Amino acid sequence: MRFFQKRLMFLTLCGLICITGLFYQASYNPAKLAAGYPVTVQNVEPADLKLQGIDEKTYELSSFMDKPLLVTFFASWCGICSRELPQLSAYHEKHKDSWNMAAINVTEQEFNLNNVRSFASSLTVPVLLDKEGKAMENFGVKGVPASFLLNERGTVIKTFYGPIEKEQLEKALSEAGAGTGERRKGRPSPSFREAAF
Repeated sequence: MRFFQKRLMFLTLCGLICITGLFYQASYNPAKLAAGYPVTVQNVEPADLKLQGIDEKTYELSSFMDKPLLVTFFASWCGICSRELPQLSAYHEKHKDSWNMAAINVTEQEFNLNNVRSFASSLTVPVLLDKEGKAMENFGVKGVPASFLLNERGTVIKTFYGPIEKEQLEKALSEAGAGTGERRKGRPSPSFREAAF
């Protein structure tokens, strides 16, 4: 009987050590910033932001504001981002005369910049690197994906938390004066997760 009690105590102690280790690891893991965490907009002045692109050129967000601008924050390790951002990029490519788009990588939360380069190779929109977290701080981003639609004056007019529904994006773009011309009455628009663009 004592043998079983000792074994049970040993297994219980091992389990507690494993659980403690998992909690410790999770508290220092960037993956905790996955979708679902709140995003808040503070005093946003995106026109002042200067970020290096994946192509090593420096970009100002104001240079994209000749039309409404969709800014999407992403990480290469984010599963939702890897499914949605290529579709958003392809959708933008069809309507780039009406609105602009830029993808901002939360670079300080990345494990490897090569992962970002590989991820960005499937995108047709500019990919900017937020190496110091200034853009995240400016927009108040706490998790990815997070997207912001700005008008030509640089004012955030719509914030999207997590995946963007196509119908919501089209409505916001229409309100910003950048219609896509694809909405059909009586037919619901699918989400980007379900749509085949």
